[in-house]
Amino acid sequence: MVLLGISAFYHDSAVCLFEDGKVIAAIEEEKLSGIKHDNSFPIKAIKWVLQYSKKSISDIDTICWYEDPQLKFDRVKNTLGKRWWKNRKTWKKFKKEFDNTEGNLTTYLAKKLNFTGKLEYVKHHNSHLAFSYYTSPFNDAVGISIDGVGEWETALAVKCKDNTFEEINSMKFPNSLGLVYSTITAYLGFKPNNGEYKVMGLAPYGDASKYKHIFDKIFRFDKNGFIEINQKYFTWQYSNTDMYTYDLVKLIGIEPREPESNIEQHHMDIAAALQKWYESCFYFFVNNCMQQSDSSNLVLGGGSAYNGTANGKLQKHTSIKDLWIPFAPSDAGSAIGACLYYWHNILDNPKVIDGDNISPYLGPQWTRDEIVNILSKAKSEHNELDVKIYNDKTKLLTKVSKLINDGNIIGWFQGRTEFGARALGNRSILANPHLPDVRDRINRVVKKREMFRPFAPSVTFEDYETYFSSESEVPYMNQVVKVTNYKSIPSVTHVDGSARIQTVKREMNPLYYDLLKHFEKVSGTPILLNTSFNLRGHTMTNDPQKAIWTFLNCDMDYLVIGNFIISKK
Repeated sequence: MVLLGISAFYHDSAVCLFEDGKVIAAIEEEKLSGIKHDNSFPIKAIKWVLQYSKKSISDIDTICWYEDPQLKFDRVKNTLGKRWWKNRKTWKKFKKEFDNTEGNLTTYLAKKLNFTGKLEYVKHHNSHLAFSYYTSPFNDAVGISIDGVGEWETALAVKCKDNTFEEINSMKFPNSLGLVYSTITAYLGFKPNNGEYKVMGLAPYGDASKYKHIFDKIFRFDKNGFIEINQKYFTWQYSNTDMYTYDLVKLIGIEPREPESNIEQHHMDIAAALQKWYESCFYFFVNNCMQQSDSSNLVLGGGSAYNGTANGKLQKHTSIKDLWIPFAPSDAGSAIGACLYYWHNILDNPKVIDGDNISPYLGPQWTRDEIVNILSKAKSEHNELDVKIYNDKTKLLTKVSKLINDGNIIGWFQGRTEFGARALGNRSILANPHLPDVRDRINRVVKKREMFRPFAPSVTFEDYETYFSSESEVPYMNQVVKVTNYKSIPSVTHVDGSARIQTVKREMNPLYYDLLKHFEKVSGTPILLNTSFNLRGHTMTNDPQKAIWTFLNCDMDYLVIGNFIISKK
């Protein structure tokens, strides 16, 4: 059976090709369109997964859609309708777009894809939870999904066992931890659904106590385990454009920061208070849910599962023993999750643990001949490029390790593109974590982004406990943990002595693992600074042409594509 999973029309549209219980290919639309957080119908992604899998649209048995459009429509209608006299233009625009797309999805898919097969709707948070649970090593677990909003739910907790999800607890719109976080993100001058990770990076520079009173006023814990948000300060119930009221501005006492303006200490303090507040609510919700289950395992999904700082403290502040977070817990991953839910929960196929099924390397790759042709064309167009080939893998890894150890910044382009927001060793920028100035250099002349932003370390699985205080492996960079010897790796240690780590097993990514081991031979440490291969405002590099363009448009020292090392003359 062949399934096509689709997430679209909100943010991070994505597609998954799923055949007989296995993910064959998956990619976000943005990696093909070049539009960051592309939310359009993912036609490019659909064409690619079909081409890669050698399928046509007629081979697709069922399209699995990542949420229920009618329930989403009901929420928007009921919320915008509360102030229809103010929101009639917004409502008319939404309804027109909805009627032409999700509101008549069968017709829309027939027109766009010539698809006339079965269409299955999977509820938003079920898509998140299926991706988390069915890729986890657990047979039983508590599954928790938290984001801005799905259909009506903003958070959902279930008991996961075999092929069943039994609801434990939920939060419903307008009560939303994710929307509060996004609102303050906007208040601090960053884009919501995009800049939340910047706020997390900013928070350790601030003093949470200075603005604690703000968050004490905007919520309360309910005795039944619910979290209630004071809607006096927010506009979610009657507007989909603005996010906060003037009451919030008065409560904070500082005007909202303009985008790209200077970041002051009070902005850092607000970020710190927000993060502290989110953690307290998050742990409260998790503990309440765990008390209602016999399992000590937790799987997380939803966009809030990218809050690595909160995730890294879960085992300290809650009763959980084991934790699993997949490589793309936000809406993009729901394209995979919708297929998994349909395959297991609807068709009742048993849960299996299959390493191939949890690999994040699901996107395009290029053959040696294709790379040769692309490099040949690039050299003819750019005389400054110098290309050397290393046919021996050991010689290639030795050379790259020495270059990194000498302080060079390397663009690393190998194998299939990662699915999700994290660079996991195939589309990465790599550097020496021992050099104290390398972080500032990458932020300034390579990534060209805010100087407070930290970088993540990749470390071999066998050695992570030597350098980091993590209680378990972290294969997908979704937990922030303490660095035990921060003086030895300053460029990947944040201001608070923490790092968002990636633990690397050889079976997951043999080439990247071997590079870490070769770097250990020349530096003494199996750790590399690893950040996504892109410039600020651009999508993660997917193809060799974009890799070359990125290399030419920043002060990166070397580019490695396959077994070719490229430098500038």
